[in-house]
Amino acid sequence: MSDTQEIHNYPFDSIINFKKSGHSFSYKIIKEGTYPNKSLLAYTLPPNKYRIPDDYMVETTWGRSNNRCVVQCFINYIDNKPVFQIWFGKCFEHVVSSVRSATDVTNLFHKEYTSLKKTKTSGIYLFGLHLKTLEMAREGKRRAHILKPIDQCGNSTLTKRAMSIGKHILAEFNEKTQKLYNLEDVPALESICYSVNKKHTFNISYENEDKTKKKQKLESIVRALDEGNIPRDSYRRLCAIEYNLSREGEISKERININEIMVQLIPITIVDINTKSQVDESEGVDIDDESITQEVINAVGKGGYRNINNILYYLVPNLVQKGILNPDQPIINLRISGDGRNVGRKVKHVIITVAILDDKNTSHKPDHHYTTILYPGCEDYNSLSNAMTQFCHDLRNLKEGLVIDNVKWNFQFYFSSDWKFLAICLGFNSAHSKNFCPWCTIDKSQQGDLSKEWKINKEIDKLVEQNNYYKGHIRKPLFDMIPLNHWVPDELHIMLRITDRLWSLVIAELTEYGLFNDTARKIIVEEMKRIKVKFQFWQIQESKTWSYTSLMGNDKIKVLQFFDLSKILSRQRANMIRNLWNKFYELYIKMKDQKTNAEEFQNDAKNWLTLFLTPSEGIPNTQGFKKGLYKPNDMTPYIHVLVHHVSEFMTIHQKWGLKSFSCSAVEKKNHQQVSYFFRKTMKDGGRKSKSSAIIEILEHENRSLFYNYHNVSLNSQKPHKIHIKAENN
Repeated sequence: MSDTQEIHNYPFDSIINFKKSGHSFSYKIIKEGTYPNKSLLAYTLPPNKYRIPDDYMVETTWGRSNNRCVVQCFINYIDNKPVFQIWFGKCFEHVVSSVRSATDVTNLFHKEYTSLKKTKTSGIYLFGLHLKTLEMAREGKRRAHILKPIDQCGNSTLTKRAMSIGKHILAEFNEKTQKLYNLEDVPALESICYSVNKKHTFNISYENEDKTKKKQKLESIVRALDEGNIPRDSYRRLCAIEYNLSREGEISKERININEIMVQLIPITIVDINTKSQVDESEGVDIDDESITQEVINAVGKGGYRNINNILYYLVPNLVQKGILNPDQPIINLRISGDGRNVGRKVKHVIITVAILDDKNTSHKPDHHYTTILYPGCEDYNSLSNAMTQFCHDLRNLKEGLVIDNVKWNFQFYFSSDWKFLAICLGFNSAHSKNFCPWCTIDKSQQGDLSKEWKINKEIDKLVEQNNYYKGHIRKPLFDMIPLNHWVPDELHIMLRITDRLWSLVIAELTEYGLFNDTARKIIVEEMKRIKVKFQFWQIQESKTWSYTSLMGNDKIKVLQFFDLSKILSRQRANMIRNLWNKFYELYIKMKDQKTNAEEFQNDAKNWLTLFLTPSEGIPNTQGFKKGLYKPNDMTPYIHVLVHHVSEFMTIHQKWGLKSFSCSAVEKKNHQQVSYFFRKTMKDGGRKSKSSAIIEILEHENRSLFYNYHNVSLNSQKPHKIHIKAENN
């Protein structure tokens, strides 16, 4: 062991303690100094020949108790020669200097100050010229000074420097991990990242690129972008901020690759559709964005189609593997649905979807309702008949079975949609017609007769033989392969439309008694605000009539449950109507519950209708008159279905439950498709052809199948994040 010691934490602590047998010095480094160029650099005398720094200042302490001395030593090159100074005294007010050497100026200092003290020492020790710590620090800075600044380096130089650092760290990592991990553990340094001047960042990777892992990551990113509806430009901006993200070009290539794989399995066909760009003026607007509206109008005349057989060829093996379908009982329950979105007041966007009811846990997910047909245009019989010709032909063939992986699968078909779409596909009258029910032969004059029971008594085969076999049926059913008791009403629309009716009846009552004034409207808006529903009234200038916000499903349920009717009606009247509303809400909850007893539900529904039709008692405007609730002509087709047919459908389809036939997922899918794919700004400055948005939608549908089939993950293994505070912070 050396007999000299330098004890320090330099440069983080400016104190360096030096110990040698018989000597002990403490140095406080005030200025570290630098070594001049070789041509100017001076040295101490042999044998040590220590290099003499420039611009150097140190405070040196040595000696004990009464002999303790403190001085400040300076070295500065003047006229290319070092000048040595020692400042001493209580406040360092005295100075001696020499141009000869550190020893010479030290002798002068001893002569002036320490002649009576036993504290004489050499100039080398007094100035700390022997300190290896300072020599190394100055040498490091000298080398750094010689190296080009990073802003002046080319890419090859920067790469060499990073490689050198990376190799050094890898060697140290391998050495350290042997001491810190079990022999069975396999630590691997995958990458490091460092920056220079907090401006230039270097990311060093140690392992060969795992192409399989990279592809899986790219697929996951494509899926995340698809499901989040994130446009390419937005992702590019994210990449500009976060360098770790895969480049958009790589993502685009992977998306194209998935499209090419899927289009071989499920081809996309563009078909001409003879349709118009018009909507029913009485219907509300679903999407009110002028740029989207114009793009949809521009696409009118074209439609997209995917063959149901191809979709099944792709889906069924995976569902068998998951245990959802059983080859020993080869029956697939296929649900067809449709929806038309009002885009502005000029055009509809219409989709037809299929879903596999056997996959019960996914019936509420839009991605599991597979689009077979879509087109912008008109939601009417002729347009749908034209668009669905091939689809209906394929469904009829499926009735004979389909062989997939050597198993012949048989099919049970179901249909569910809102009332308008269902009536169109059935070739039936509108809901306002005298013969309004698709399932039974009731007419409007009979709907208030509580003594009658109405059951599903129509047969699809009779309508196939003769379109007008039943009153109200005027055209051939488009889905003639589906029995009428498999045309299932949508429980969501039953709730929505009956709630609409109940609310409109309250407004009508206020109007009838002259109470629908500014005060009442203000109270209603305030009450809606209390239950956290956005609502407002506005007056239509031409007709001077009042209109109000069309509420979404969740808001309607809030109104049904929590709106305080006593704010706008007498307490007795409010309690009566509140009781009606509460009992309807109870019916809605039971209707969605697969465990509900159908017979009990029917009794509850009939009791509710009896309450709805509560007659008035006594003579109006006389004492003892008790106003009833509503009349038979206040009923709607949905009320008839709720009371007379829902219990039947509960019994027939108890295996699935009516909730499995909800159309909310299909409507959400349609809304998403229009909102995202028909935006001009989505990419490339707008559409290039009528069919481009349609193709993109169906490519998106194909990719969704790919993600589900290949279990493309939206998660990755997250590293443990550990923060180490930098020592120089």
